[in-house]
Amino acid sequence: MKQLQEKTADYTRFGQILLALSTILMIGLLIPSGEKQMLQLYVMMGAIVAFLGASFFFFYRVKKLRERIEELGQDQTN
Repeated sequence: MKQLQEKTADYTRFGQILLALSTILMIGLLIPSGEKQMLQLYVMMGAIVAFLGASFFFFYRVKKLRERIEELGQDQTN
C-alpha cells in the first residue's frame, strides 16, 4: 500500500513537470523572438506533443493507482 502511494506521488510530480515543460515550450513558440527556422518549429511542436502525451499518461496512471489504493483499502476494512 505504501509503495502504491509513493508511486502515485512520483507519477503526479512527473506529470506536473512534463506539463510545465510543455507550457514553457508553447510560450516559446508564441513569443516572437526573431527568425525561427521551420525545423525548429517542428521540433518544438513535436516536443510539446510528446511532453503532453507523457504527462497525460502519468496522470492516467495516477488515476488507476488511486482506484487500486481505494480497492485495497476497502478490502482491508472488510
